[in-house]
Amino acid sequence: MNLFQIKQYFLSKGAFSEKALFVLLFLFPILSLSVRHWLSGAYTLIVLLSLYYAWRTPKPLQREEKILFIIFGLYFFSILLSSTVTGWSEYSYHRLGTEMKYLAFFPFYLYVRQHPVSWQGLIMTIPLGGIVMGLQAIHDTYFSSIGHANGIYGPIIFGDLAVLLAIFPLIFALTNRNKFWAAINLLAAVMAMLAVIYSGSRNAWLAAIVSMIILPFLMGTRTTFWRVSGGYVAILAVTVVMIIYTPYSITSRFGVATNEFKSYFHHNFGASDQQIYTTSVGDRLEMWRFAWVIIKDNPLIGLGPGNLPGKINRIANNDDVKLPVIRGYGHVHNAYFEIMGTQGIIGLSALLLMLFYPLYVFVHNKRYDRRIASLGIIFISGFMIFSLTEVPFIHDNFSSIFLVFLGVFFAWIMHAKYSSRPV
Repeated sequence: MNLFQIKQYFLSKGAFSEKALFVLLFLFPILSLSVRHWLSGAYTLIVLLSLYYAWRTPKPLQREEKILFIIFGLYFFSILLSSTVTGWSEYSYHRLGTEMKYLAFFPFYLYVRQHPVSWQGLIMTIPLGGIVMGLQAIHDTYFSSIGHANGIYGPIIFGDLAVLLAIFPLIFALTNRNKFWAAINLLAAVMAMLAVIYSGSRNAWLAAIVSMIILPFLMGTRTTFWRVSGGYVAILAVTVVMIIYTPYSITSRFGVATNEFKSYFHHNFGASDQQIYTTSVGDRLEMWRFAWVIIKDNPLIGLGPGNLPGKINRIANNDDVKLPVIRGYGHVHNAYFEIMGTQGIIGLSALLLMLFYPLYVFVHNKRYDRRIASLGIIFISGFMIFSLTEVPFIHDNFSSIFLVFLGVFFAWIMHAKYSSRPV
């Protein structure tokens, strides 16, 4: 869609349900982490609309969609099972607000899949979202007291979303035949990559590197070797310049992480020098170590959502250990340990299926729409890496990012496979 087509679309007689969805998806990436509750608010509005419109013109679900629904049902069941068997705590009730988003995915997806034209709203503003995040990163780093790209929720989610909003436009730039729009998308990729670097999020840096390695294998016949090479040279050159002019307080984080990692393993547990366990890396490694101890004692259904940090604190602060781990943290900064510890093997199995099954669908069906399949593969791969040092699935805004992009990309690849009508 171009601007003229958008104007004609809204002037034409069309269903309100489709146009409302188009607008909400169009707004979703804009100011995503610059305005508080923007992401969760947009997802909630779509869900509210879906409660009415999802059932009005139902379409038969395809086999892949039924399997996806079963996986989401299993994930939500693991939440209820662990909470009920272990006893509902204050933390379990608190987490339920976010977990309900995964139950709401059912009407959300049924609503989204009915309106293929509205998916363009999300695709069109992804580049704009990348540009805005780059501008936000510049503001936070040079014109505020923060000193690094932070957004409104901190550098981790800011850097992780910036990775997606950098690689997605890069895919558009490499596959778009229109030179003007290819240039706009390349600019968006550069600006979002600036946000990745300036966030100082080492997890985001890793996700960006992995995504850039994967990307050339996804393009296929939609572009040429020279175009991919030229795009990479441009991105690499700009990235080098970015790093050169990036404040040392940000670039030094890589060396700091390496030193903290080495120091942790060169000291014995229980040593008198407790400072080694209270570094950023030391905190995480200690949380994972204690989480594994608890997981071995509660392997099937876990402790219930939200209960893992308290249990770790009780163990860590006994007379034998006295380590101040998990200070102020509400989770263990690893989705796999967190879900295994709170929802057991059942929950972890559902989480892995929730990641690997869509990835399989995107890879297996890339011949129907290579561009959308590439977006889906980068998206799922990114969340797999994000989950190494964060728990995206227990945060409102992170969950909204996951559910909205997954819903649109999955519905799009299903449409490409089972319908001959172009979107």
